[in-house]
Amino acid sequence: MLAELKTEHPYIIKNPEICGGSPVISGTRITVRLIASMVKSGRSAEDILRGYPHLTFAQIHDAISYYFDHKSEIEQEIQENTLRAIMKRYNMRLVVGEYGIDRLVTEEEFEKLSEDEKEKTYTWETLPEKYK
Repeated sequence: MLAELKTEHPYIIKNPEICGGSPVISGTRITVRLIASMVKSGRSAEDILRGYPHLTFAQIHDAISYYFDHKSEIEQEIQENTLRAIMKRYNMRLVVGEYGIDRLVTEEEFEKLSEDEKEKTYTWETLPEKYK
């Protein structure tokens, strides 16, 4: 087991075995990237706490502080983890399913789909704005 790397932020650690080494709130798998994305979308610390009641305000504010201290690193993580970027990286397609249930498939899985399902797929290049 690899040791966790403490950061200059008391509640934020990095561990290669947890979320690929992304900075997380210690004792959780909640990434700084997730907290930053929520803040960027207009959520307050209070909103985040309602969704994650096991966290404390100190942990949430520390994650926000880490984001602002390491903005380029976290912004890069946010970009690398968009649906479009993941689809491009792994050469996947999005199959639009019934009842709003969509799924990602590999090229090999795509070839096995029915013609009807194939017509309801997107590549990273054709992905509609609503999925971005």
